[in-house]
Amino acid sequence: MQPDSQVTKKPSLARAIKFTLGDAWHNAGKIILSNLFWTATFIPCLLVGLKIRENFSPLWLLLLGGSFLLTSPALAGIFVISRKIAVKEYEIEIKDFFAGIKEHWKKSLIFSFICVIIPLVAGFSLMFYGELSKTSFLSIIPWVISVWILIFFFLAQIYLFPLMISQKMGIRGILKTSLLLALNNIGFTFLIFLFELVILFLCSITGVIFLAGVSIIALLQSNTFVEVAKRYTGKEIRKEVKIGKAGPRTLRDVIRDVFFPWKYD
Repeated sequence: MQPDSQVTKKPSLARAIKFTLGDAWHNAGKIILSNLFWTATFIPCLLVGLKIRENFSPLWLLLLGGSFLLTSPALAGIFVISRKIAVKEYEIEIKDFFAGIKEHWKKSLIFSFICVIIPLVAGFSLMFYGELSKTSFLSIIPWVISVWILIFFFLAQIYLFPLMISQKMGIRGILKTSLLLALNNIGFTFLIFLFELVILFLCSITGVIFLAGVSIIALLQSNTFVEVAKRYTGKEIRKEVKIGKAGPRTLRDVIRDVFFPWKYD
């Protein structure tokens, strides 16, 4: 993915955040419903994880791996919905969530596995070489390398799932492109990552993570990719939405948006 020589406009942090918050507000029903589907698949992982914490055994670990097979593909469905919201495709149906799972479940599973393994390995390396550096000064070198690997991975992961949904690439191509996008837009991506941490923290301490937190983070990453993509394609892929004068919202409108977010007049 190379920048267009005629396009030098950098991605806008303000636009990415503005569109994310606006999209979340105006599409709360779809965000909540898709997040609840993910939560339903995550509950087995949560219960097994709590059981492992009380009494570790290889059997419970195996069950945790099996539960993970249910959770990760649901992320594909969430990102399909979030991308459609981000580019202003308002004809969204519940079948889009399951179509996303069917089409992208393999890659979603692989990327979810990568997003768990790399931080675990890097985190273990930090602890190991941190202790070793107390007796060997040279151990600080692999410790610093582990820090940078962790930083660049967290930045690159912002683009993994949006690329998976929008681009026809293999696993290696998506990983490489994600890293290049992060490096070429490092300031913008770093600020997005900090905002993502804020959302994750607030949603986790309030429990909103199970209601809408995952979908909001997916929406943030989708809008981030839309902003970055303009630098390389020279095109605004968000569809222009013209909203005419509308009358006051009726009780029917409110009920439809809350309980039937997939239906439109």
